[in-house]
Amino acid sequence: MTKFIEKQLIETFKNETQFDRDELFAFLKQFDPEMTETALSWRIHDLLNKNIIKSVKRGVYSISNSKKYVPAISDKLVKLSKIVAKEFDDLDYCLWSTEWFNDFTRHQIGTFFYLLEVERDFVEEVFNAYSESKQFRVYLDPNEDIMERYVESEISIVIKPLISRSPKQKVSIKPKSKDKIQVPTLEKMLVDVFCDPVTFYTVQGSEMETLFENALKRYHVNFSRMLNYAKRRKKEPQLKAYMSEHFGDLLKDILE
Repeated sequence: MTKFIEKQLIETFKNETQFDRDELFAFLKQFDPEMTETALSWRIHDLLNKNIIKSVKRGVYSISNSKKYVPAISDKLVKLSKIVAKEFDDLDYCLWSTEWFNDFTRHQIGTFFYLLEVERDFVEEVFNAYSESKQFRVYLDPNEDIMERYVESEISIVIKPLISRSPKQKVSIKPKSKDKIQVPTLEKMLVDVFCDPVTFYTVQGSEMETLFENALKRYHVNFSRMLNYAKRRKKEPQLKAYMSEHFGDLLKDILE
């Protein structure tokens, strides 16, 4: 579906509390008079995945007004980014803080750490560069025991390999600044928490459920992007099953 049609759809239905499948069918047939019921089902699935519309109940929809999640960039995160930006100019990376989970969880995380993911071939070089700075406690892809024993303060950095084609976004270090940092999208954050209970051991169980629920209710989530990334992490069926079990009513028509 073209961006033009998507924009027209939003304009047409943005002031409607809800609209049904027949109304959506009539709208789309203006652009494709030969559209079939099967094609309509695929269009609806695509619109739901892109979070352009949301399901109110079966066969009834509304325009999604969810906003994009953009995390706050702290001065310390900016400081951290300068090492990788200065010494590894063209390196693909993703830098983030577990403090951001406080935007979603029930219990606030008192201590947090930073996570820097870089291309696999450069992991050790980046680890050495940060270690030599002597400003931080640096850990290279730590195991469960090290995570729980030692990685517990805001001067800790965990360095891990970056999975190719990870969903990332560039965020300005300050309002109106041209300098940007590469950080994860919300879709990547959710998938990583689900797939990596060792690194994210503080947000498992009921906390993970709360994190997912608040993220899905408050912010725009591109489910196609989310599930594609989960597939790259070889966890797509498990993630779909988890979301279906815990958020089936919220995500009806999306996970079918």
